[in-house]
Amino acid sequence: MSDERPEVTTRRDDGRPVNGFQRKTVHIWGCGGLGSWIAEFIARAGASEITVCDPGIVTGGLLVRQNYVEDDIGRSKAEALAGRLRAIRDDLTVTVAEGHLPEDHTSCLAADLIIDATVNNGITSCLDALATAPTRKALIAQVATDARSGTLGLAVLCAASATATVSSIDQDAGRTIQGDSGLELYHTLWQEPSDDELIPTRGCSVPTFHGSAADLVAVAATLVNLIGSHLQQPDSAVSGTHLIALPHAASGPDTTSSPV
Repeated sequence: MSDERPEVTTRRDDGRPVNGFQRKTVHIWGCGGLGSWIAEFIARAGASEITVCDPGIVTGGLLVRQNYVEDDIGRSKAEALAGRLRAIRDDLTVTVAEGHLPEDHTSCLAADLIIDATVNNGITSCLDALATAPTRKALIAQVATDARSGTLGLAVLCAASATATVSSIDQDAGRTIQGDSGLELYHTLWQEPSDDELIPTRGCSVPTFHGSAADLVAVAATLVNLIGSHLQQPDSAVSGTHLIALPHAASGPDTTSSPV
């Protein structure tokens, strides 16, 4: 029997943190190791509209950890992911924006949530500009993982009413966390690599990136639950930083929240 029969009025995920995404309009920038999984979780959670953007192309090596299949190889990441999301729910509106981010900033400001999973410093500058726009409705969430293991997670939340920018919240958290020896596990998220490993920006998927699909799915799922919990609050006007570690991380498991 189908769960969609009329007499079933309670969703199987009722009462869970992901309920915060129901009927929400969401932008997901970056469809890689975190973004591709986050998009699927939010689609299943009941969002009404999802916009995805990523100029990258699916290659065979990405299948180890990103939410794509062999038939997607050679396709645009954004187009391939959009097809998967539409296959999950035929009542979901999915839009593909060309390039790294949508050209129409009006739609960005009007969304309920913008998730930046690009780990791109240029995109952060654009987010900072959007964050200070007086007409912004969207909660901004910037997510990342560590490049060495993919077992740590970071979510920087910038509330719609915030006077701070995304980068200032991130920098403030970095100073606080690096000054706390009890949070040494997370220091790597704000440190430059100590060897010759090339990491252009935090979490970037360079050839030396480590982390499995199981690692990234777990990190993405935890971050989605944290963001969903934030959206569920009657007054989600609190900015701050969430840090998480998977049970098999160096000193995990752990979850930490740093409000501002």
